[in-house]
Order: sequence, then C-alpha cells, then structure tokens
Amino acid sequence: MQTFLSFGYQFLTVENTLNQLSHSLLMLNDYSSSQAEIASMLEEYQKNSVVNGKMMYGLANGEFYRGEYKEIPDDYHPAEQLWYKLAMQNPGEVCWTEPYLDYVTQEIIITASKSIESPRGTLGVIAIDMNLPKMSSQISNSKIGEDGFVLLLSSNGTILANRDNHMIGETLFGNEHAKIVKETEKSYVPYTIQNKDYIVRSHPIVENDMSIVTVISKEEIIRNLIKRHQPILAIGLFCLLLFGVIAYFATLRGVRPLKKLGKLMIFVENGNYDVQAKVHDYEEIERLANGFNSMILAIKTREDKIKHLASYDSLTGLLNRRSLQESLTAALQNNLSEHLKAIIFVDLDNFKTVNDTLGHSFGDKLIAEIAKKLNELSAANKEVARISGDEFIVVMHDLESVEQAKSLAEEIIHQFDIPFMVDSRILNVTASVGVSLYPLHANTSEELLKLADMAMYQAKSLGKNGYRIFDEGMKKQLEDKFKIENGIRECLDKDVFELFFQPLFKPDEERIASIEALLRTNAPALSNYNILQIIQVAEMTGQIVEIDKWVLKQACRTIQDINKDRKRPVSIAVNISPVHIMQQDFVDNIREIVESSGVSPNWIELEITETAMMKSFDLNKQKLVELKKLGFSIHLDDFGTGYSSLSYLNSLPINHVKIDKSFVDGMLQSEKDAKFIETIIKLAHTIGLRVVAEGVEHKEQYDMLQSYNCELIQGYYISKPVSYKEIVNLLEQPS
Repeated sequence: MQTFLSFGYQFLTVENTLNQLSHSLLMLNDYSSSQAEIASMLEEYQKNSVVNGKMMYGLANGEFYRGEYKEIPDDYHPAEQLWYKLAMQNPGEVCWTEPYLDYVTQEIIITASKSIESPRGTLGVIAIDMNLPKMSSQISNSKIGEDGFVLLLSSNGTILANRDNHMIGETLFGNEHAKIVKETEKSYVPYTIQNKDYIVRSHPIVENDMSIVTVISKEEIIRNLIKRHQPILAIGLFCLLLFGVIAYFATLRGVRPLKKLGKLMIFVENGNYDVQAKVHDYEEIERLANGFNSMILAIKTREDKIKHLASYDSLTGLLNRRSLQESLTAALQNNLSEHLKAIIFVDLDNFKTVNDTLGHSFGDKLIAEIAKKLNELSAANKEVARISGDEFIVVMHDLESVEQAKSLAEEIIHQFDIPFMVDSRILNVTASVGVSLYPLHANTSEELLKLADMAMYQAKSLGKNGYRIFDEGMKKQLEDKFKIENGIRECLDKDVFELFFQPLFKPDEERIASIEALLRTNAPALSNYNILQIIQVAEMTGQIVEIDKWVLKQACRTIQDINKDRKRPVSIAVNISPVHIMQQDFVDNIREIVESSGVSPNWIELEITETAMMKSFDLNKQKLVELKKLGFSIHLDDFGTGYSSLSYLNSLPINHVKIDKSFVDGMLQSEKDAKFIETIIKLAHTIGLRVVAEGVEHKEQYDMLQSYNCELIQGYYISKPVSYKEIVNLLEQPS
C-alpha cells in the first residue's frame, strides 16, 4: 500500500506538473515570447520540480526544448515520437506511453505527455520522461516474505518496475491482463509466475490506468502456517489448564478497575472530559486506563478544534459570518455607551479574474494577504471577519462621529493603493466598500449587515475602488426594486403585460417589412416605473427569462394573425435578454414556443446585444448557430455601443446589424458620424449582412441613410411604437 500511494502520488505530481507547465507556456505564447524565454522557463521548471523525470517541449515545426541541457541529434524530430503522437491524438489530455528505448539517452523510459491547446490551435506538446530503472529502485525493498515482491504494471500489463529490474518489459498476465487485474482488485487470486504458485493482489492507479501488483509466495505461506501452528497447539493445551487457574484470580482483580472505568465513561457521555482514570499495576488495566485517558484528551482536543473551525475562517483565521453576527448581536444587546459602531463591508473588485487567470490556490494566498492588511488597520477596538470568498466585514466600535467612520473607510481604500506581492507577482487590487452605522441606520446586526452590503453595491455601481455611507436613497432603491419585482410577478400571473409594435421600413420597396415587439404595461403595481427600470430589475432577479418567453409567445400569435391573409408576410423582431441567452435551455425554450404556436421560424427575428454575445462568447455563438439553422433571423442590436466588435463581426451567425440611435442622432451635425455610419453599412454589405438604423426622427436622416443603401429604417419618422390595432392599420395602408 505504501508503494501504491508513493507511485500514485508521483504520477499525480507528473500530471499536475504538466498542467502547470502547459498553463505557463500558454501565458508565454500570449506575450509572443522568444525561444530563449521558453527554454529558460523549461530549465527553471526542471531545476525546481519535485518530479524525478526529464521535461521536454516539442513543436510541430521541429523546435524542441529540454529542461536540462543534452545534445540532441540532428535527425531527432519531436513530431515523429510516440509521446508526441499520443498527445496530438488526445488533445488536452495527459497520455502515457509504453516502455521504450529513449533515442537520446538510450535509457528505458516511459513518457507522460500533453498537448497545449490555445484558442488559435495546438501550440505543441510537453512531456516528462520517467526512467524505469530508477522507478524500479523505489520498490527494491518492497517484498512480501522471502519470495514475494511488488511490481508496477502499465495499462496493458507490461512490467515497468520490479525488484532488481527483474522482468522489466515483460507482460505479467498476457492477454488476460484486464480480466485478472479486475479480479485481483477485489480479492487475492492464485496465479502461476515462472512455474511458481503465488497469491496476487492489485491496486489500480487512477491517474494513468497503471497498477501496483503484490505477489506473495503460496508455498511460503503454507510453510509458515504449519511451522507456527505446531508450537501453538502444544502450548495451547498447557495454557488451557494454566489459564483456567489464573483467569479466576485475574478476573477478580481486573473487574474492579473496569467497573470504575465504566463509571467514568458515564461522565464522558454527559460531556465531562475532565475525568482521569487511575493507572494500576496490572498491565492490561494500565493499558486500558492509559488508552481511556488518551481518548479523553483526543476528544477534548477535537471538540476544541471543531469549535474553532465553527467560529473562524480556516484560510485567514478571521471570524466567520456566524461568529461575527453572534459577536455583533451580543455587542449591540450589551451596548451601554452612546458611541457609534461602524459596519464596513469590503468586497474585492474583479477577484474572479484573479482566480480564473492565476488559479484558486493563488487567489487563496491573495485573500490571506488582504486579511493581514485589514487586521493592521489603525482602529484599536475592531473585529475583522471573512464572510465569503472575497467579502470581508470590519466592525469598528466606540466611534465618536460619522467623520471618523469615513476616515476608516478611506483608510481601507488606501490600503489597496499599495500593490500586493504574492509568489513573486505584483498585483494591483482594488475594493468597493459600504458602511452602515449603529444606531443611525439600524439597531440589529442583520439589518446593519444588509445596509452595509447595499452601500457596497452602490460603491461598485459608481465605478468601484471607492466607498459609500448608507443613506435613505439606497433604501428607496431597494424598496423600488422590491415593488417592481412584486409588480412583475403580478403582471406575469395575471397576464397584464401588453405588446406595442414599431415598424421597420424598407426604403427600396417603400413598405413595412418587419415590426419590432416592445413590452409595455398599464398595471397599477408598476405605474410609477418606466419600462427600462422594470427590465433592469427583471434581469437582476432572473424574471426576465419568463418575460422573454411571454413576449415571444405573444409575438408569435400576433404575427400569425397579421400574416394570415397577407400575400407578402412581414416578420416580427423580439428582444432577447443576455440573462436568457446564458440559460442552458435557451435554445429549447425558443424552439418549443415557436413550434407550439405553429409559426414559421422565418417570420421571427431575435435581437441580441453585443454585451450578451461577449459573455461566454463561444457558448453563446453556438446557441445562435443552432437557432439560425432552425430558420430564425438573428439581429445584433445597439451595434457600436458595446465592444465595437468589428474584429469578430464576420464570425457571428447573424443576418442584420442594428446601428444604435446615438450614432443616428449625430449624423446630421457631424460629418464624422455620418461617415462612420456609411462605413458600417459598407462593411456589413461586404460580409453579407443587412443593416437596420434605429432612432430615425427626421427626413434628412432618412434620405441620407437611403443614399447609403441602408436596408431597414426604424424611428419616429416612420412611426412611434403603436398598439396592435394601429399596426394593423399601418400595414393595410398602400405602399
């Protein structure tokens, strides 16, 4: 088992090293590093690695690097090597070769390799050679009895390591390898090796499908059993007689302390761990008493540790959320002074990026450093807690004024002005801070924490790297959010949302070619809020998904009624929220709603924003590809206001781009804006896309866009958003 654990750890370390090296080489590639930098990194990894193997990096163009200097023959090409081919056949996975003779070192080795995958394709293959004789030396002393031994087998049964390099390269179980390994995982199995009978047991190494096999001599087992049982039988008869006499007297002596131990156990069961058993001369009772005392000490130590873990964060040693609330609640209940208390909520900005790029272990080290800085704040009477991944709470007691609380918040912000040093990396980290005050804002710990959290989010929404003191305006925003959320739920339950429609005019045919469905409501619960506020809250609460479904269902019914007797059908555009696109069942939702309505997907246009596409770009792109294959038309809404994404425009599965109103507004006053719109239209036409211009309010704008060959025009110049009855009248008017 020690050998199994040793090799398992060694192979896991090899795979982890490959993964780390792959990540480092990817980062070097992102910065267009030189060959010297790559070679230097590999040498540094080789020098500092705990892996007992040689590191290599091969590229398809023939470039080859080794972790330690070794002259490479001119005819050596990494792409021709087995380890390279295996990695290329299994992109991104760690592959292990069978034993072979190394072309360079002439040693028998096995190699673990992995391809390095980047968004632009495969960069190359990294590998680590493991010397089989050295691996064998690790188990040279692993033996069972006189004739037994331990072996390391490859995934197909080849012997990779054994005592004194015996049988390396041979197969142990032949064609029955898989069957026998499976059987020997569960129990000991008899097996003959080189005409000798053995008992075999195997332990699979999960990381690479290799196995550690224990081989025990069957003859030796039987021989030892016979030898040991002969004296036992003779002694046993004598002992039966002797022990019969001794047992009587020993029992009398042993029962008394056992009864005492039994009584002590009752105290332990009731939670009293301060009892101790007295040690007696009788050896077994002494051992039992010592064991009892050790057990009590272990239980007490464990309970103390559990209590500590229940109250403190294991990473930073700070208070956790539960213990902070208990401490704050007790402080508020016992508060006899008139001083203020400040509850300061600290949330790191963009911490997820650190975890995603540098790894969670690096992120943990950064969190620990930040905890130290918060503990070093100048206020004497304070408590610091970590309540979640990158969120901290600092409670300041006995403050004289609000200004003092502001100074403390500013001190926390300034703590982050100094870059953090973690693992020789310098990181510039910022934080958003929210502050609530007792008793000015609330009187309970729960309410104070909630208000500080609210203030922190306000600071984050204002650009991050700053602080906000809670005020009633924030509470009003929270109340409005709650009212809008309830109003949305009521509108969905009672079906009191409604759709208005704004036409999209096709200048070259002088007709309405499409209409856009726009959400409206006259529900009393939402009468004080505009539609933009309603949608923003719906996206925060996730209700936007149900709203999207409702709008699409109504749009399908509307366009079915409108096109019922029309010779030239019009299509209908529906805005899709980024939150909905991110849902796993997004495509299924759209398909099921349209199919159940009986409407042709060719009549449905789905409008998405640039921002929605840039979140999980590849995944969202695939969803749109599926929808386009089903016949839906995809429009990229508000083009130019998000990422000005000309670089990826050609790769998106879209039919139209929709120029944002902000550009249309300036085209009459600014020749630059006009030229920009003309350029966008020409570019879109070049790659086979059509263009919609929204927000057109003047004839001059219309004429200019028509001269640029803009396919569809939308805005108050054509028509404002109107009800169903009015849009039907507009469609029935002659072109």
